[in-house]
Amino acid sequence: MDEYLIENPQRQNILIALICAGAFIANLDATIVNITLPVLSREFSVCPGSVSWTVLAYLLFEAGFMLPMGKLADLKGIKKVYLAGFVIFFLGSLACGVSVSLGQLVAFRAFQGIGGAMLFTVMMSFIPIYLPPHRRVFATGLVTTAAAAGVGLGPPLGGWLATTLGWRWIFFVNLPFCAAAVAAGCRFLPSAFPLSADKRFDFAGAVLSFLAFVFLLFAVNKGLEWGWTSPAILACFCASGLTLALFIRRQKKTDYPLVDFRLFRNRVISFGLLSVSISLLTMGGILFLFPFYLIEGRGLDAHSAGLIMVLVSAGSFAGPCTGRLADRFGAVRVCYAGLALGVASFVLFLGLGHDSPLLDIGLALGLFGLSQGLSKAPSIALIMNAAPSDAKNDLAGILSLCRSLSIALGVLFFETIFSEAIPAGISQNDTHIAAAIAHPRELAAGFTGDFVFGILVSLLAVGFMIAARDKPPA
Repeated sequence: MDEYLIENPQRQNILIALICAGAFIANLDATIVNITLPVLSREFSVCPGSVSWTVLAYLLFEAGFMLPMGKLADLKGIKKVYLAGFVIFFLGSLACGVSVSLGQLVAFRAFQGIGGAMLFTVMMSFIPIYLPPHRRVFATGLVTTAAAAGVGLGPPLGGWLATTLGWRWIFFVNLPFCAAAVAAGCRFLPSAFPLSADKRFDFAGAVLSFLAFVFLLFAVNKGLEWGWTSPAILACFCASGLTLALFIRRQKKTDYPLVDFRLFRNRVISFGLLSVSISLLTMGGILFLFPFYLIEGRGLDAHSAGLIMVLVSAGSFAGPCTGRLADRFGAVRVCYAGLALGVASFVLFLGLGHDSPLLDIGLALGLFGLSQGLSKAPSIALIMNAAPSDAKNDLAGILSLCRSLSIALGVLFFETIFSEAIPAGISQNDTHIAAAIAHPRELAAGFTGDFVFGILVSLLAVGFMIAARDKPPA
């Protein structure tokens, strides 16, 4: 691919900046909404389960369209898909900002998720194609830092906008970023691209995988409200299992699968993916739960809660340092340390009460963020290194898919456990927490249940990482 390399250092820097813009805006929007969930719950007078779909819809459509968009980029070129992602993100943000009902907001968030899928799927493809080898590690580091900055700025910016200008501005703030990225991208992004010789695409597989997760997420989200044994919920679980089985069967038989299941025969890949996915599940759960803890449970405004939530993402900036730690102590040991800190952080969460000092809350959130920052990079490196050279792109797509689905499932599971503990008749009657509970201490059982669940699944992540290690020869 040397014929596609950009020789001009200045144009290289512009390309890196445009990639960073996509990483920043997509991750910013993933967290800027979470901090305003209690605000949206009050605005539309709905329960946590209903308002959680403003996050779930985005993540679901982002995950569901990643595999199709990756193939589309192979056929049409990554520049077209990347710029189209910014355009869709722009239109989706504008529509979200003018929504007059929760139903509209959820629908437009789903549309926004399609744009996010376009950005996430192709952004890292620019680096190995257009940048020389000596700049690729540097560029990757900047992109991961931009992503961490988006995650970190989302809560405080969202809280400030919701408090001062109103919740609609958490979507309007995306508009100038997207417009500038499209204008610059049309001028500076290279158009030449090595097109794929195989024009086939498994549309049936894409539909089956998408439906499997839609049915599952819907059943778990509505199970509490409709009853876990109600015909509709049982039908959704059955439909999810059936479509998943059909998807796996098709992938094993087709000549051009979306997912090559032979990769999972490698224990490092299979158990490593499980460990990373569970760890990301806890991230999704914490990003959903703590705005309710800080705003509804502690009585803070959205801006103050956002400033505290930034501590979760602060640990992501430890990612660039994990390479040095891995060189000195080994990647596996760094993974263990990060995952162990995740368990410890949930133990600290469990000790938080209604009147715990904000310093204790900040310490626990900071420790959780550090656990994420330490464990992710070496875990992903271990998984990617275990894949054959001709399967690394496919595995990268699977990792991206696991990321979105795990965060969505984290929101879903933590919300379900939290809502189960709310006094009877509140969540089910579609009224928001603050209007229905006389005292925030009544929320303590929901938080405790989530923190215990977090300890258990964090221990499971440690166990899967232990199982992921190659067994020494006999």
